[in-house]
Amino acid sequence: MTQTAIIVGAGLGGLAAARGLEAAGWQVRVLESAQEARALGAGITVTGNGLAALDELGVGDAVRERAVRALPEGILTDQGSPLQQQLQADSSAVHAIHRATLHEILRGDREIETGMRVVSGTDASGGGRASVTIEHGAADPDSSDARSERERRKDRARGTKLGRRIHRALEPGDEPIDRKAESRASKAQVRAVEDARFETLEADLVVGADGIDSAVRQALWPKARTDYSGATAWLGVVQAEADSPAGPRMYLGRGAEFGMEPIDGGRVYWWGMSFARMGRRADDEIVAALAQFDDWAPEVRDHIAATPQAGIIRRDLFSLATRLRSYHRPGVVLVGDAAHAMLPTLGQGGNASFEDAATLGILLGDHSLDQALLEYDRERVARTQRFMTISERLARTNTRMRNPLLVAARNGLLNLTPELATEIAGDWMLAWHSPRHTS
Repeated sequence: MTQTAIIVGAGLGGLAAARGLEAAGWQVRVLESAQEARALGAGITVTGNGLAALDELGVGDAVRERAVRALPEGILTDQGSPLQQQLQADSSAVHAIHRATLHEILRGDREIETGMRVVSGTDASGGGRASVTIEHGAADPDSSDARSERERRKDRARGTKLGRRIHRALEPGDEPIDRKAESRASKAQVRAVEDARFETLEADLVVGADGIDSAVRQALWPKARTDYSGATAWLGVVQAEADSPAGPRMYLGRGAEFGMEPIDGGRVYWWGMSFARMGRRADDEIVAALAQFDDWAPEVRDHIAATPQAGIIRRDLFSLATRLRSYHRPGVVLVGDAAHAMLPTLGQGGNASFEDAATLGILLGDHSLDQALLEYDRERVARTQRFMTISERLARTNTRMRNPLLVAARNGLLNLTPELATEIAGDWMLAWHSPRHTS
């Protein structure tokens, strides 16, 4: 009998996991809380390990065809002076691509069930099957409809046909249920409303691929906590100009870093990270980003200024502060940011997700479900948590280092580090080996 899986989250990690499981012969449903399945963010750098995983998932050649292959140009000071050159070898090459393009490749002609917000989940430890409870038609919290959805929730809370059980599913901060209305609501009325809005779905395996704020993780790993990094980031995509880089380039300054690289469509993806208080926003984020990087190299300012207002994204940077001992429960497994959300300083968040997806699919094809999940932990926990640790260390030397003397010392160390030593240090990271080749 074909085994079934529910994948929660239709981002890059979720779609990659869907491909891996289907290749192993599983029947898959992909659920997405947003009203529209789309890629969040701007560009992504696919390094050698990520590309090897995408090869296992059957889309590596499609990525090579559409991405921009380039050699890193190295690290510069905020004024544009060279700090560290990258070794110009084929092993250092990366493939840079817009997230929307990669999302399209991974999705193919797949059907995604949208508007399916997970509100709770159970594992299979009780002897049954794993399950998720979803709310139909929930608004994407990032969409323009979110405010009206919250208002509708308040209206329902004040209404006449909702009881206490429905109140538990309301968002924190919603108005309490009118007690008189609650008393008038019969059990049948409450059950009818609940049945219409909520549904429990079961499967042999539930895959939590729903990001750093994973509902699956919150349900089954309730003690796991996220942490603010102390930095905010601006992301943008612009058309390539004469001063655009031919490959990935990074600038390091005092309490900030900036990077840019060419991506598909003749475009350049740029990102800027800076020490900042959590939750700060500006009416004009282009102006805010220019103010942060106003005394940096001219090409940095040029690329920010060329970004259309609708094309800039700002987000505070969080990571998963809790190191999970295991990425699975009976009948449930986490992939990508749901399992090991890391800071973007190492550039391995997406690549690690592709490794997760390929590894999980291969193991499920070669082993029973329980054994595959045990092997998945052996393959993924130590490696991804090493990524997390290095990302955190890099953040301390980049966006958190504000003392001018320490910044000068960091720059001097980078200037003295041989290119070959840097290449060797990164070899372990890029050398992902498929379980298919090691088992």
